[in-house]
Amino acid sequence: MTFEPLADADLPDRVALQNSVDQVPKGAREFQGHRAGIVSRVLANSVDFLVMLIALLGGYIGWFAIDFILQARTFKPPKPTLAIAMVSGFFFLFWYFTIAWATAGRTLGNVVLGLRVVNYRGNRVRWILSALRAAFCLAFLPGLFWVIVSKSNRSVQDVVLRTSVIYDWTVKTSTTASPGAPNSR
Repeated sequence: MTFEPLADADLPDRVALQNSVDQVPKGAREFQGHRAGIVSRVLANSVDFLVMLIALLGGYIGWFAIDFILQARTFKPPKPTLAIAMVSGFFFLFWYFTIAWATAGRTLGNVVLGLRVVNYRGNRVRWILSALRAAFCLAFLPGLFWVIVSKSNRSVQDVVLRTSVIYDWTVKTSTTASPGAPNSR
């Protein structure tokens, strides 16, 4: 697996870069700001899938409890169909990805793996782009695997929407250019 180094033009503030890299664990510093590969992305998505399963289970338990309270004498456990579970999971993931990427640039899975979704300038993605990326990722899951053959570690979604998933262990809250802005090649 190769990592594409950042060009000097992509680093607007060397002082900010040094300050952010100093906060990164030593073993991770060489990867900071590079685009993430398939293993990191699959592991992060696996964590996010687990979050979705827990949320759906919580929703089912809530549904179960409300039904029981409202119909205690004639109560029968709700039996959602596979289609309902899949549609619910899709909508949960859509909003989960959209909100996470637009606000923090990362989902829980991204936090665990030290990843961040950024636009072509290395900034946080805005709401519309975040929603488009979430829909694209869910509608065309195989697009993720383009990372395997891409020399720049970009999925089909990244190429089309001009986004990147980078290694970023720093904590940021601003929308200014990140020191780890990826190349826009």
